[in-house]
Amino acid sequence: RRCGKPGRNRAEGPGRFPARRNFRFFDGIVQILVNVASRHRRLALSLRHPRHCAALFIFLLLLFSSPARAAKVLIVGDLHYALVAGVAADIQLALRSQVAEYQVSEVKGQLNAIVEREYARVVVALGMDAVAEALRLPPEVAVVYGLVVVPPENAGLNVTGVYMSPPVSEYVALVKRYLPAITKVSVVGSRIMMKTLFNSDPALTTANDVESPADLVDTVDRLVDTKALLLLPDANLLTAQVMTNIYLFSFRKNIPLLGISEAGVKQGSLFALVFDPKMVSRQIGEKVQTILNGVDATEILASPPRGYNLYINSKTAQKMGIAIPDEMLQKAKRIYQ
Repeated sequence: RRCGKPGRNRAEGPGRFPARRNFRFFDGIVQILVNVASRHRRLALSLRHPRHCAALFIFLLLLFSSPARAAKVLIVGDLHYALVAGVAADIQLALRSQVAEYQVSEVKGQLNAIVEREYARVVVALGMDAVAEALRLPPEVAVVYGLVVVPPENAGLNVTGVYMSPPVSEYVALVKRYLPAITKVSVVGSRIMMKTLFNSDPALTTANDVESPADLVDTVDRLVDTKALLLLPDANLLTAQVMTNIYLFSFRKNIPLLGISEAGVKQGSLFALVFDPKMVSRQIGEKVQTILNGVDATEILASPPRGYNLYINSKTAQKMGIAIPDEMLQKAKRIYQ
């Protein structure tokens, strides 16, 4: 793999031509052509001239560096982070095409030029910084995003991808199956989050739009009759102070908090559904391969992960008198006590 270094791609490796061409290989090619051309005296004399051999060498170098060997897929992201690097590597494993990786810091303001240089057909943007750069690309370049909480706003028709947050319906399905005593779930989040993630049974859930951290705290304080709180992930709203207030409310009113992350469960949430990086990588790879196979990106809908990791806090359940069945516990990737 490579991060923004021109001239290297996934096609390099054992048994393939390396980025630094083997000059002995080209010497051999030249000698073969000289031998073949010996049947034609004029061509043979031409090839024996050093300048003409040099010109032939340059021609062959350009030939083997032609667009046919360029990367069809560019992966852009902050690859210094292990999560991003791991997802990028797994995406490559899912593809049957040449792939090049670039640090997002190296493509700022010049991603379109890099796409043209690489003759890339698809750009995979991992993380919001990479997505922001990819959204500036012309519509003929397909963009597949990943490692974003929800689909980016103002995305063009050439943009699709996999977002990380589970829809509210995923939480509701678990509650209905394993925790029937929870008869009402109050969902709290921004309008943007609600638009994407709130798609659940209105008999069991209520939506509460908020616009600021203070608004969120005030809204939660009024939800004293609910049976559970589900916060939608929004870094602009869920500050450290807000989360402290929410946890205090949760334990004081004996109302369990659902979501947002494994760290949230460790701090006191009853349970959370968290995206599986391996699953997301495979889904992104499938979308990219579908585009490479000739399907237009406009025909491929953005989607949440197909599966999630379940994290449970059994101590929270015990304190609130919530009985979690063994079947649900067995599904958990980790149980905090």
